[in-house]
Amino acid sequence: MQLTVDRPAPCQAKVSFTVPTTEFEAEFHKALKELGKRMKIKGFRPGHVPPDVVNRMQGKELRQEVAMRFVNQAYSRAIEEHKLRPLAHPSVDFGEPFAGVDFAYSFEFSLRPEFTLGSYKGLEIESSLPPVVEEEIEAAIEQARKNQAHPEPVGEEGLPEDGMALCRVTLHHGGEQVWQRDGLRISPAATLPGVDAAAFKAALTGKQDGESAQVELDFPADFEVESARGHKGTCTIDVKNAFRVVLPSREELMKIIGAADEAELRKRAQDGLEQANRQLEDQRIETALLETVIAAHTMDLPTTMVDEQTKGRLAQRRNELAGQGQSAEAIEREAAAIEAQAQADAEKSAKAYFLVERIAEVELLRVSEQELLGELRGIAGRNRTSFDEVRNFYQQQNLLPQLSMEILERKVRVFLRENAKLLAPKV
Repeated sequence: MQLTVDRPAPCQAKVSFTVPTTEFEAEFHKALKELGKRMKIKGFRPGHVPPDVVNRMQGKELRQEVAMRFVNQAYSRAIEEHKLRPLAHPSVDFGEPFAGVDFAYSFEFSLRPEFTLGSYKGLEIESSLPPVVEEEIEAAIEQARKNQAHPEPVGEEGLPEDGMALCRVTLHHGGEQVWQRDGLRISPAATLPGVDAAAFKAALTGKQDGESAQVELDFPADFEVESARGHKGTCTIDVKNAFRVVLPSREELMKIIGAADEAELRKRAQDGLEQANRQLEDQRIETALLETVIAAHTMDLPTTMVDEQTKGRLAQRRNELAGQGQSAEAIEREAAAIEAQAQADAEKSAKAYFLVERIAEVELLRVSEQELLGELRGIAGRNRTSFDEVRNFYQQQNLLPQLSMEILERKVRVFLRENAKLLAPKV
């Protein structure tokens, strides 16, 4: 095999090779014999199917298989002999190699950028945690009470402003019903899209089981029925069951969470707030440190990778705008306006990818199988589905490498923070 490797771009390799017809045919006939030993065809002893019979039955497919073997051989040789660091396997597409003709083929693939890893340990950054104040502790206790609240039938006083009701909601436009949902949980304090909040609260407050309320609405621009978008209509709420939300007293809350007294209740609230603040500060520090590392490095980036990410960001924005009911012309104007920023974001994301990968490589940070499985179990729990369903989905969609990279990035972020020099804030 004759092989040449060109570098048409800093992060691109082009491999060209030629296999003389004698070499290709020798490998092809070898493959015919090997397949003949495994085939079972009526009229021939098992393992003794002649090569010419195999050729008539599966010659085309086998020639392509042999050609692919040479492609893989060329790919491996190119990587080894030229010390290449491929980003992904090449995509190849060729027809059936002709008999009696040299097999010549070329393919390209993206390379990881070559760059010198600069300083990333001992970076200086200001860090401070604001003290938890009494107002925050009280607010946390009240939120804990709300989290433990339970509904009770409203009785004669009707639905309170902070109550909740199971309702059927019907929307009309031009005298016709265009939308209806049953069994919705609705509170007077949380208005429906397109309905005035004050009017909604006034209409629902005080309603009892079996009563109805009607309010005007302006149909949103992304409403599912196109003919109603941007027009006025009516919203009818049929209250099936109205409830008031009963919060436990502080004493009842202490029993629920196992706090011995008021002091322990407040201490638990304070500890929870401090832990949440610490997590937010850690995330802020990690993000700032990674941004510093990104800004300190320059590198050539694989054009294909950046282009794909840019297209993906633009496609996501187009889908968002389409969901909001925007016209095709408006969507394309927005896409054109943000294209430069989308490319800049894609370049930054790609740079972060290679920096995270290189730091992890130098510091021997790895993602274990147990960590990957644990992440899948967490995803299953958050989405209330089975672990097997999540794992099968990630395997079928080839998303496990991406998930592994996300875990690895979290490890690198923590490493940067733990190895940074945290400074007290300047007064």
